[in-house]
Amino acid sequence: MTGPMDIPVIDLSGLDAGDEQRSRTTMAQLHDACKDWGFFWVENHGVDAALMDEVKRFVYAHYEEHLEPKFYASDLAQNLPLAAAADKVDWEATYFIQHRPRDTAADFPEITPAYRETLDAYVAQVVALAERLGECVSLNLGLAGAHVARTFAPPFVGTKFAMYPACPRPDLVWGLRAHTDAGGIILLLQDDAVGGLEFFRQGRQGGDGGGQYWVPVGPTVGGRLFVNIGDQIEVLSAGAYRSVLHRVAAGRRGRRLSVATFYNPGPDAVVAPASETAAARAYPGPYRFGDYLEYYQGTKFGDKDARFQAVKKLLG
Repeated sequence: MTGPMDIPVIDLSGLDAGDEQRSRTTMAQLHDACKDWGFFWVENHGVDAALMDEVKRFVYAHYEEHLEPKFYASDLAQNLPLAAAADKVDWEATYFIQHRPRDTAADFPEITPAYRETLDAYVAQVVALAERLGECVSLNLGLAGAHVARTFAPPFVGTKFAMYPACPRPDLVWGLRAHTDAGGIILLLQDDAVGGLEFFRQGRQGGDGGGQYWVPVGPTVGGRLFVNIGDQIEVLSAGAYRSVLHRVAAGRRGRRLSVATFYNPGPDAVVAPASETAAARAYPGPYRFGDYLEYYQGTKFGDKDARFQAVKKLLG
């Protein structure tokens, strides 16, 4: 079931206002969004609007020239009913560029130097935002302000560029199946016209006392960025903040753009709950994030809590 709900919108200018009460209010809003939702919008976030528009132009142009013809010529698109019945498939055209600790943009020679500069500038601003949110998460959890940054250091940063093409039989596939993200803080430059992203929500709706709902995120409004937290923030917080299932519905009309930048621990970073409470003992750790990620690759679309327990046995 999908329910109409108002996703939290956090105005980050409150952190810069020089007003202690406004800053406390903003921090409280961030805390509640991470605790009760696991996903939220941010505005006045410091990422340049013109730069975001330029990144979207790049993604559209790159897709049209390099991905769209191949996608519709693929076995999946050509034999959709048969392919969907035979396999678990996702109706998406994607590629991934790593930015930190090394940059793999050179692996895509079709990306011009000008667009590489655009991507570099965008990623630098998004990383600064992720670091700031990481500091807020740390402080809201009662930890030193740099706890997330220290735990993740050196961070792995990469971007998944995705287009979800119009699908003639959206009833047969998902754009992307339901999953939680393996890493830390995910910042999404969303489509401003076509929806499809949905997040799972456990909680109240319309005063009915509870329930479970798929919440449509909807297109971007007013230059906002969408944020969700991944499995490592849940582990670090000992479950105070929970990573949330999300999925992308395939659509018959239009194509949906998604630019998701992942601010994750480095593969050798050691992750563990930051507290030693009873809740913390339910989570795995300490473990290398690279080992967790290797296990995650085969269980991405499985039950997250079962994955945590398996990792606790294997790596904890």
